[in-house]
Amino acid sequence: MPISRFRGVPAWQTCLVAGIAATIVYALLPDGGGWHATGYGLIGAGCVVAVVAAVRFYRPDQPGTWYTFVAGLAVWLASTVLNRATSHPASSLISNALDMAGYPLMCWALVGLIRGRARAHDRTALIDAGLVATSLGLLYWTFVLGTVVAEQGLPWPQKLDAVVIAAGDIALFVLCSLLVTTPGARTASYRLLLVALLLTAVSDVLLVASDPRPGQSGPADVLSLLANVVVAAAASHPSMRRLTVPLARPPAFVRPRLILLIVTILLAPAVGLYRGVTGHAGENWLAAGLCSILLFLLVGVRMAGLLRRVETQARRLAQLAQHDALTGLPNRRQWDERLAAAITDSAATGEPLFVALIDLDHFKKYNDTYGHQAGDELLAGAATAWRGQVRDGDLLARYGGEEFGVLLTGCTQAAAIGVLDRLLVVTPQRQTFSAGLARWDGREGPRALLQRADQLLYTSKRAGRARITADTEQRAEAVSERG
Repeated sequence: MPISRFRGVPAWQTCLVAGIAATIVYALLPDGGGWHATGYGLIGAGCVVAVVAAVRFYRPDQPGTWYTFVAGLAVWLASTVLNRATSHPASSLISNALDMAGYPLMCWALVGLIRGRARAHDRTALIDAGLVATSLGLLYWTFVLGTVVAEQGLPWPQKLDAVVIAAGDIALFVLCSLLVTTPGARTASYRLLLVALLLTAVSDVLLVASDPRPGQSGPADVLSLLANVVVAAAASHPSMRRLTVPLARPPAFVRPRLILLIVTILLAPAVGLYRGVTGHAGENWLAAGLCSILLFLLVGVRMAGLLRRVETQARRLAQLAQHDALTGLPNRRQWDERLAAAITDSAATGEPLFVALIDLDHFKKYNDTYGHQAGDELLAGAATAWRGQVRDGDLLARYGGEEFGVLLTGCTQAAAIGVLDRLLVVTPQRQTFSAGLARWDGREGPRALLQRADQLLYTSKRAGRARITADTEQRAEAVSERG
């Protein structure tokens, strides 16, 4: 029978129900006699085995992430069992060491999970992590660590253990926040894993507040067992295969990240208000002040990053709005704007202004013969070749389809025709074009000027293509200038 189902019931549901039932039985065990140590070890070991079996069965893309989770669970399991079984100093020392070793493993697993879901490194995620860590550090110090560290009769190893656990929990919270805000598939396995991580953090907070003696248990152990059970259920769900698969088109800004930032920023003033209402406004003033300063600095950096991103995107949008996507040349919109501006400048300065319309010859036949992709390559190649032949200050734009426009200012008729002759020579794939060249008469508007250039273009086509036609009297002037 496949691991995905057990007697017709999905394996993850079976794992979840059986684990919750076993945890309830564990909570009802009598104190003393090693019952809690034994029960915790058996249930925890069962969860570890379930995760390993699920990974081997489903074969996800990143099995190492899951095996790292398994290692972290196993280390924490050994630590708790050893701590609940005996109070011998050597055993307590080993238990504390195992407890501390579990955090790097779990954090590394979360890092692998986040990197698997993200397509690229997000620098803003580091700033967000700093915001979350700062706010959580203030919370832990105000409500948990401050009291523990200040307690006179508490041995320093126990204080150190509390600080390490708090630091590990903050790291887990930070990574969980990044996991929530990283674009990726929101599968059932993903949600179960988040619940397990939340239960782990809460159980650690309770553990710092009340450390059970050997042979006893408490809410922290129950929540920790439930966390193991939920991890096993998450691994047993078929959607665990897609847990590390990034979205094809991730959103630019994830809404949960915005909510996270708002909550994080409000935590520091909320703690200050709470301390003031409860009559402890003067306590922990240094920690609150430093955290508030750091939060505001990080928010400033975050806002600066967002502004840079907005400015960059605005420039890209402006670039896209003014340029043709295929050829990279200015598009019809920019052409119309530049032509109107050039007519205004020419009227003020008296400099000559020429407009040429270019149409690739037999382009439809070329498309039908070689395919539309080849036609696109011809358009892009022609744009690249022509761009190097126009003068500085001239405008080469894609007018539409296989038609292009050239705007030339401050030159003679002969020079304008010379530019078009160079374009005709370098046209790729041995193709040719027909062109019409019109000089602004000093009175007509952009539309009338373009109509004249278009009429001259069709004159070139009727005359046999592969040629440039200018106004008759201006053509004669150009010939005389060349002579």
